[in-house]
Amino acid sequence: MRSENVPVVAAFVAKMQTEAAQQIYRQRGAVAEFPNLWLKAKLGLRQFCVRGLQKARLEAVWACLTYNIQQWIRLCWRVQAVEATT
Repeated sequence: MRSENVPVVAAFVAKMQTEAAQQIYRQRGAVAEFPNLWLKAKLGLRQFCVRGLQKARLEAVWACLTYNIQQWIRLCWRVQAVEATT
């Protein structure tokens, strides 16, 4: 059991005690949690299908690219639908 933090961890803990850091961290849910949930639920990326760090990174890149392309398509269609109705 460790009784004291590594200096890097201690600096992070001290930074997170500030009000500014806590406000930024509150926004994390809206920004980061949905894509993580989507990757797990829709793509089943709970566990990598390959072995090795390089292959796992590539699989993660493909999953993120898939998410980004689908978001891009969704946003482009929304813009086109709004333009078509006006």
